[in-house]
Amino acid sequence: MNSLRPELLELTPQALTALSNAGFVKRSLKELENGNVPEISHENGALIATFSDGVRTQLANGQALKEAQCTCGASGMCRHRVMLVLSYQRLCATAQPTEKKEEEWDPAIWLKELATLPDATRKRAQALVAKGITIELFCAPGEIPSARLPMSDVRFYSRSSIRFARCDCIEGTLCEHVVLAVQAFVEAKTQQAEFTHLIWQMRSEHVTSSDDPFASEEGKTCRQYVQQLSQALWLGGISQPPIHYEAAFSRAQQAAERCNWRWVSESLRQLRASVDAFHARASHYHAGECLRQLAALNSRLNCVQEMARRDSIGEVPPMPWRTVVGAGIAEEAKLDHLRLVSLGMRCWQDIEQYGLRIWFTDPDTGSILHLSRSWQRSEQENSPAATRRLFSFQAGALAGGQIVSQAAKRSADCELLFATRNRLSGVVPLSPDAWLMLSAPLRQPGIVALREYLRQRPPACIRPLNQVDNLFILPVAECISLGWDSSRQTLDAQVISGEGEDNVLTLSLPASACSPFAVERMAALLQQTDDPVSLVSGFVSFVEGQLTLEPRVMMTKTRAWALDAETAPVAPLPSASVLPVPSTAHQLLMRCQALLIQLLHNGWRYQEQSAIGQAELLANDLTAVGFYRLAHVLGQFRNTESEARVEAMNNGVLLCEQLFPMLQQQG
Repeated sequence: MNSLRPELLELTPQALTALSNAGFVKRSLKELENGNVPEISHENGALIATFSDGVRTQLANGQALKEAQCTCGASGMCRHRVMLVLSYQRLCATAQPTEKKEEEWDPAIWLKELATLPDATRKRAQALVAKGITIELFCAPGEIPSARLPMSDVRFYSRSSIRFARCDCIEGTLCEHVVLAVQAFVEAKTQQAEFTHLIWQMRSEHVTSSDDPFASEEGKTCRQYVQQLSQALWLGGISQPPIHYEAAFSRAQQAAERCNWRWVSESLRQLRASVDAFHARASHYHAGECLRQLAALNSRLNCVQEMARRDSIGEVPPMPWRTVVGAGIAEEAKLDHLRLVSLGMRCWQDIEQYGLRIWFTDPDTGSILHLSRSWQRSEQENSPAATRRLFSFQAGALAGGQIVSQAAKRSADCELLFATRNRLSGVVPLSPDAWLMLSAPLRQPGIVALREYLRQRPPACIRPLNQVDNLFILPVAECISLGWDSSRQTLDAQVISGEGEDNVLTLSLPASACSPFAVERMAALLQQTDDPVSLVSGFVSFVEGQLTLEPRVMMTKTRAWALDAETAPVAPLPSASVLPVPSTAHQLLMRCQALLIQLLHNGWRYQEQSAIGQAELLANDLTAVGFYRLAHVLGQFRNTESEARVEAMNNGVLLCEQLFPMLQQQG
């Protein structure tokens, strides 16, 4: 049989799941295995499947799958459409068993078809180009070509037909994002034909290659206000009354919004949230994270200036400056039909409120979204966060499940937003297979691969803020040590994760008053042998000099356990100290970080002499082990003006952040 529809032969089960849903694909495969195979025929260029019960499905040439006609009566997608494709693939595989060599993809073949799209669609695309939008392109051999736009993801499930391109926006296909993705691929392939990963900036007559982000009064003012805020926080400390820095925050936030620099305004919002969490004594406050947010805020604008300088002299910058600031990115985007897989939940509390955050990933695009809720602290005793209901489902079930939603919205910081009428249409338990469908960078093959990924990725100050970039899934083969550290109120474990010589992963979970039994559940899971832990999701950071994962969900062969959803005692904790003693180099970096946190909390002006003395002693010790650059930065604390000293403190934070992964790689 001749292959009349090559685009249908390219659709994998994963692609069909994205174009329909997992239930249709699973049922279709089962029916075909049970012998319910439709008769395939051709009529006037249309592919027709006739089923034994009389249902007739017809897919014309040039139609998308959801546009096929079916007599089953379904208003939208149905299993018959999926079975038509699967049956056609099986028929062609029988007639032509020899696999064809993958041909080079040429997206330029779609330009003529895209030119026929409605004027409104093409105008929206050009409006985004005029803002200087940048698009991250992926085109590795054997993988699905995809494009990541600031608020949308596009995947080309067929290299033969644009009709099978899917966007996660509300339009779903043939939208302005698909138009831009095709244009970006065509332009990029003209410049670099063999690329596999590239960040491409769209150009128009409104976006010249030599423009300066700080040439305008708005850009100059934004940078000035951000620097003033940084000085106010470093010199006075975040423990000072909010009245001393509220005006500086407001000025900087308004200036960033006037420039329409989304990642700058989002950086300010995150930093303000951390400062507020410190004052509210929130359980989720992390001093190291607040330190990184403050340093990265200033560094982001410094990087913008450097990227623009290189661009102006004809050099290709590592990243377009508009990508670094998030120029022109919308505050919200409507999403199409979504199937989301849970990655875990964190419960929190402060002096006034308590709440939770649940993270999900879209298996089709790999993007991470979160759902957040909070309530008054007075309700916590009768209604713990894990037992609260969200959209008629208990939070614990959502944290350990897969959900389907219709017409949700995604904010710029990837929060899931639902209108009153938009509810979750279904929740099923999370299974190991759901996680195994996920790919890198979210799911890593082991701790060795994760270290390499962290070492090679761009620094935090230029990464976009619409992705959670410290949440990963790792395999667990064996628990080699487990113990409760009463001095730190933390349960620590060391497990084998992946291949390689240095494949020991450290797990650490601090005790929390809002999820008191999470540590007990973690200990019980790591000790059981009848159904051992095989995968774990969580947030990575450096604790006691070690790359450490704070677990959120532990997956066994049979089910998923969301640790913060545990509401009853499980078992006593084993008491032991399992973490290795940090090396001298690690201890020095930890001392440096502790000094910077002390300055951040209490302010330079209130501890100037003490801080100078500590910095000089630390600089001598750092020089002795070869950390010359970091020692030089600390030496600048004494004889420098206020602005230069603030810059030195920011540089010290960023240097520590770079050195921790490098030491881990060597260790």
